[in-house]
Amino acid sequence: MALPPGGSGTNFCGRSRHDGFDRVMRLRSNAPGDGVMRYRALSDIRVVDLTHFIAGPYATKLLADYGAEVIKVEPPGGEGGRRLGPFRSNGNGARDRGGLFAFLNANKLGITLNLKDPAARDALLKLLGDADLMVENFAPGTLARLGFPAEELLAKFPRLSIISISNFGQDGPDRDAILNDLTLFARGGWTYPVGEKDREPLTPPGSLAQYVGGLYGAIAALQAVLARKLSNRPGQHVDISLLEATVATMIYEPVTFQYVGVARERAGKRFAVGPFLIVTLRCRDGYAGLQCVTDKQFQALFQLMGEPALGSDARFASARQRMVNNDELLRMVEEFFLKHERAWLYREGQRRAIPLVPIPSVAEVLEWEQTRAREFFETILDPDLGRIRIPGASLRFSSQRPEASRPAPRLGEHNREILQSRLGLPGGAMEGTRDRARAL
Repeated sequence: MALPPGGSGTNFCGRSRHDGFDRVMRLRSNAPGDGVMRYRALSDIRVVDLTHFIAGPYATKLLADYGAEVIKVEPPGGEGGRRLGPFRSNGNGARDRGGLFAFLNANKLGITLNLKDPAARDALLKLLGDADLMVENFAPGTLARLGFPAEELLAKFPRLSIISISNFGQDGPDRDAILNDLTLFARGGWTYPVGEKDREPLTPPGSLAQYVGGLYGAIAALQAVLARKLSNRPGQHVDISLLEATVATMIYEPVTFQYVGVARERAGKRFAVGPFLIVTLRCRDGYAGLQCVTDKQFQALFQLMGEPALGSDARFASARQRMVNNDELLRMVEEFFLKHERAWLYREGQRRAIPLVPIPSVAEVLEWEQTRAREFFETILDPDLGRIRIPGASLRFSSQRPEASRPAPRLGEHNREILQSRLGLPGGAMEGTRDRARAL
C-alpha cells in the first residue's frame, strides 16, 4: 500500500503532539488509585507499541515507566499475553487480563486496530507520522506482509526509528525457526553447565532470557532516539535477536573457553570445581549462597567457622591446595552451615566481608527490609484485578519524584481518546476497530 507523507511535530488534529496525551491523563486522573507515570525523563518521546507476550512488552514498559507516551496497539481480540496467567480468583471471571499482562503493560495507553483492514492501517500510519519509535516483535517479514515495509516507513517518516525484536534476527538460516524459553536457554548456552555432573543438563526456570531481550530493546530504542537527535539524521531500523541477547549474557563461558580451551562442566551445587567455593548450601532453616575466591575470604570463612587454624593447614593454605582438596573443604563447610540459620550466617558473614547471602523464597523477597525501605514494590489499583503489587522502577533520578504507576489498559480503553479525538477518525470508522479478528 502507498504510504502518506511523514508527519511533523503536530498531530493530525492540528494540536501539539502532547495535547491528546494530556487530555487522556486528565480523563483518567480521577480514577481511584490512578496516578501519572513514575518519571517524566522520557516525556517528549512517543512510542507506537506493536508488541506481544514478554520481550517486546517489557521493552516498551521500561520506556513507559520513565515517562514515554506508549500507545499499545492490539488486534481487536487482544494480544495473546492477555490470556497468560496467573489469574486472580476475585470473582470477576476475567480471562483477558492476567497478572503477567498487568505487569508488562502498566503505564501504557491501549487501542485496538485490525491491521488487515485498510482503515485501521491508515490509522496506524497517522500514529506513526508523529512517533519517535515503533517497537514490534512480529515474526520477520510480518510488517511487510501487512503493508508496512520498514524501509518505506523510514523513508516516509524521517523522525521514526523501528525496533524489531525477533527470535533469531531478521536474517540468517534460522530466521523463521520456532523459539521458546527452552530453546533460548539451550541455544544461548545457559543450560549446558547447570545440573549434576553425571546427569542431564537442567534448564533454568522462567523467562529470564525474554526479559534480557526486552532490556536490549529498550536500550536500542534510547540509542536510536539519541543518535537521531545528536546527529540530526533520520531514524533507523534496529534488529534485535533474542538468541544473541541471551548469548551476550553468558560472557563468562565463551570467553573462558576461548582463552583456555576449557568449557565449564556441570558441578551440581557448585558453580565449578576449582580453587574457590562458589556454592549453594543447606542451612538449618533453608539455603544460603557462598562465594569464597581470595585467600582473604577463606581466612575470614575459617574464622567464622571457629577454625582459624585451617588458614595455615597445608590442605587449604594455597589456591592450588584448595583445588586439590576441594571436596574435603566443601564437606567441612557443609557441616558448619547445617548447624546455623540463614540470618546468623548472613549477619556474621557481612561482619567479615564474606560474600554470603540467604536464598529467600518469593514471599521473603517481597518483604525484604531493603526493598521495603526503598519502597521498591508498588501497589496498583487495577480496575479488574484489584490491588496488585508490582516491581517499581529500577532506576531512580535525583531530579524527579516518583509517583504511582497506572494500571495496564483495558482492551481498547483509549480508542475514543486517541482514534477519534486525537486522530480525528469518524465514530463509524472507530467502531470497526472493535470487530473481532483472527490474531496475526
